[in-house]
Amino acid sequence: MSSSKQPLTWLITGASSGIGQAICIAALAAGHKVGGATRDVAKASAANPDFAARGGIWVTLDPGQPDSAAAFAAADKELRGVDVLVNNAGYWYLAGVEHMSESLLRQQMEVNFFGPMRGVRTLLPGMRARGRGHIVLISSGAGFTGRASRGAYAASKWASEAMHEVLSREVGGEVGEKLGIKVLIAEPGGFRTTFTSTGIVDTVNEAYKGTELDKAISLVSSWDEDVGGLDRYFRGDTAKAAQAILNAIVDGHDGYLRLVLGPDCVAAMEQKIRELQRDLDATREVSMSTNLDIWN
Repeated sequence: MSSSKQPLTWLITGASSGIGQAICIAALAAGHKVGGATRDVAKASAANPDFAARGGIWVTLDPGQPDSAAAFAAADKELRGVDVLVNNAGYWYLAGVEHMSESLLRQQMEVNFFGPMRGVRTLLPGMRARGRGHIVLISSGAGFTGRASRGAYAASKWASEAMHEVLSREVGGEVGEKLGIKVLIAEPGGFRTTFTSTGIVDTVNEAYKGTELDKAISLVSSWDEDVGGLDRYFRGDTAKAAQAILNAIVDGHDGYLRLVLGPDCVAAMEQKIRELQRDLDATREVSMSTNLDIWN
């Protein structure tokens, strides 16, 4: 399945703001049917008064709740079959690995990992039965690189990317031609959204004062007060990101699984590739010598 020119039915989590909101707008403008998933329909409607007028349908859904599979199933039924699931809802919990709260770490995983998993597992059977479907994960640069303070957030994104990558293989290849299902992982860099103001940021233990962790937490904590800070770190246009994702779904993305969005994220990906190659080159001789002797 290389392209989808006919109107599709989309279910987008975290639809009331940010990239999710932008994808809703782009999909509606292109003539698609859009279900916007949100925890609070009244609040989302007030913030997006044109959504329903353009044909959008709000659905109440909190992916982070353990029973959210039932809400995904209800949304699928209300929309009469979802063709495109966009796992977008998420937030960040920033803290040092040594002192992070286990309960907050678990909640981070509930929303950023288990939420998307529940959506996939619930909607995939219907997609298979109809012979078509797209699973889209809105991940992050944190989905492939680890930076100080982002242990919990990166862990949740790496885990979710791993699940979606595995899924792409399970429904891909010859099986994919039969099932008609495709997977896309979008990795945005810094985009101007409300994301940075809705996360949880821990204080830094005195033992880490002056370290990379301390600098990272201080930077995040001062973005609002830092004149020009947002312009330095968040230059992405959510409308352009949304259009790129829409184009990938409509036009097909047979040649790639990951869609890196933003020059900053491209640079981060290139740096990650260099680091992986460095480690492989530095350890290749040892790595190649660890078979049983009869196979060396």
